Amino acid sequence: MSRQKKKEKLVKPQEKTKSFLEPWPNLPQQLLDFMGRQHPDETNRLMQNISFLGVTKSWRSVPKQCSTKNAQLPWLEISDKDHFFQSKTQEHTLNIPFRLGEYWWCGRSTSWENSWTHFHGCSHGLIVAGGKDPAMYCLLIPTSRFTYRSIPTWDPTIPFKFATLSSNPYNNNKACFLMVLTGCSTPVFVVSHLGYQNKWMKEENTLLDPNCSKRKLMQFTNAIGFEGKFYALSLQGTLAVIEEIESRFQITKLSRSRAVPSVFPKHFTEYLLESNGEILLIFLIFEQSIRKVDKVEVFKLQMDDLSWLKLDKLGNRTLFAGTNYCMFVNASQLGCRSNCVYFTERATNTWRFYKMGSDTISACFDDYGSQTISPVWEEPIVENKFLVR
Repeated sequence: MSRQKKKEKLVKPQEKTKSFLEPWPNLPQQLLDFMGRQHPDETNRLMQNISFLGVTKSWRSVPKQCSTKNAQLPWLEISDKDHFFQSKTQEHTLNIPFRLGEYWWCGRSTSWENSWTHFHGCSHGLIVAGGKDPAMYCLLIPTSRFTYRSIPTWDPTIPFKFATLSSNPYNNNKACFLMVLTGCSTPVFVVSHLGYQNKWMKEENTLLDPNCSKRKLMQFTNAIGFEGKFYALSLQGTLAVIEEIESRFQITKLSRSRAVPSVFPKHFTEYLLESNGEILLIFLIFEQSIRKVDKVEVFKLQMDDLSWLKLDKLGNRTLFAGTNYCMFVNASQLGCRSNCVYFTERATNTWRFYKMGSDTISACFDDYGSQTISPVWEEPIVENKFLVR
């Protein structure tokens, strides 16, 4: 009897994890309200600034007993609790107001065919989503209520981990491609031409990751589309440029430098984001526990040699790094602190902010001095012509 009771106790917690709908994006309430006050065209422009969730990695350190001479470089692995492996089961609901106080829900309450509740990417204002059928995916158009574009039928035997667009389809649909990262090396990624929605192009990988001490093939975990090309980060921090050559997408360049924080933490979360014509890489750094962010670093990709330049200033920009998205805004337009990074901590689900160049992380407090789930910032300037009251 005692053995049977122990088995029941182990099964019950697993049964409770089935029906969680995660709001996407989990933006601060002030930012959601701001978007709700804008004209739909302005909301659409703000949507262009949102990218998908980051990827959390952990270092596998070299054993202490190994000599420095014979020791290999440490390698990286995906954190066990990372969203990258949860994307197949995690359900989302659209959490963006297109009028103040009004939300267009994409979840169980919707009558949309197939219920597109599994989000796998956000690029150029469009959301890549899947439903109950593992072969069916689409491009959701959040600014047009209940509107989506179909994409070719997917092979369910291939993992569908993360997706991004090469460019804005509204500018030139015939030159826009959708790339899916599989999280494995065969195929390493799959591409479809939006102008010809009839097939997927599978790309095999024969390249060893130059930053992998175990001599494994490249495995991509994060990517962004920029000016018609894809820039993908491997699990070990190698940046690859992927572009179309003779109707096939191929890896044309690899970075020499490794995209990792300047310090050596236990864990870190990386976000790729396009901002003002630049590709930025944000690191939330966990020196000890994955529950507490100890440092924040921001890098800019230098296109000439694919190196990463550490930034000390963001100017008038403000970056947001949530649990399931990242975004940049014009600080003077929104009325928040400029030149800083707002982020959420998993342990308390509260917002904190990092002032660039200060090496300090501060909690966000309300008017009564207590820590708040949503960040508090300076009120918008009254004479700011960009704000809609």
